[in-house]
Amino acid sequence: MALSIDHPAHPQLGSPLISRIPPEIRNHIFKLALTAYEDPDAEQYRVMTHYRRPGFTRPHKIDTSLLLTCRHIYRETSKIPASLNEHISWYWREPPGIKKNHVPIDDRPCSIIRRQELRTVHIFAQQFWLEGYGFAGFTGLWECACPTTLIITLRHSDWWWWESEEPLTLDPKQEGKASIDKYSRPSDPFEPSSWGNQFRKIKGLRKLQLELETVDKKKSELDAIVGRAGGWEFALGDDRVLRLSKSKTRRTAWIGAWLDPQGGEEDDDDHDNDDDDDDEEHDEEHESPGPSTTGDTGTQDSITLHDKQYYFKGCELLTHSQNTIGATLRRKAREKLEAEGVSFTEDASVEGLPIKASIYYVVTLIWEA
Repeated sequence: MALSIDHPAHPQLGSPLISRIPPEIRNHIFKLALTAYEDPDAEQYRVMTHYRRPGFTRPHKIDTSLLLTCRHIYRETSKIPASLNEHISWYWREPPGIKKNHVPIDDRPCSIIRRQELRTVHIFAQQFWLEGYGFAGFTGLWECACPTTLIITLRHSDWWWWESEEPLTLDPKQEGKASIDKYSRPSDPFEPSSWGNQFRKIKGLRKLQLELETVDKKKSELDAIVGRAGGWEFALGDDRVLRLSKSKTRRTAWIGAWLDPQGGEEDDDDHDNDDDDDDEEHDEEHESPGPSTTGDTGTQDSITLHDKQYYFKGCELLTHSQNTIGATLRRKAREKLEAEGVSFTEDASVEGLPIKASIYYVVTLIWEA
């Protein structure tokens, strides 16, 4: 017979964890034990996918067995998993095992009390969902209970018509897809159905974090959007206003698999390299309109950095098949980006696979109330 958690709990005074460790230290231990992490026992996500990125190379896991120890521990820890960790929502292009367009907090039966336990909600969304009715419906769920932090991530393949490299556009005051011919000014009002106007439904939000990602060759387009974002302010439903904290803007870059606009996602097995001959020597820098064949090493695919192509193998940039030269070129790429104020993130998401790769440029903007 199942026991109710409302049943009186044993004080557990015989346990040193309860009787000797102060509550504030014990709570810190509980938080460490209940922090989400990438599950090392889970299968890695396929490399050439829209959802694989730094911090998301495997499914995330929270070890909740601690909550099953006893009623006393349960009462001290039951709210920690929801309040401590990001609640991640995927609106299209989600990892395997997650039902498309289904998020637990979207379920109407989900009680307001449970929603109130959530502190951080992270949305991976395509641009059409953000600018359409998707985000409007999402914000409508938070009129009575809202997280304190909302993170919205637009990945390279989430932008409108990324497949055809259409110019990046984003404007929170325009309804629907933003027009590249006419951007709103700081003095312009929000159009009623614009995504920026949807924050008026929300009460209690303290921070909005917008993560915008594109490939390196479109860096200037993204920087133009970031420049206009300084004039964006979002009114909330509790008479507070979210304003951009310019000093907290972060620019980062990472190396990941190139995404084929025509072919979509590919299996990892399609990129096996059966030849490892590293004997031939070539120039350190090499420009080419496409992949090159280097003797018996097989075809090496290319990476574009500021309109110059390089070769890529494993997690190293290569001009040929020798990793020593690849490390040198990778350092040069890092130095070039860091000279532009971009922090380069090491990422082994393509380790061991001779695939075509891209440098992804990410700008993180933070608004606070």
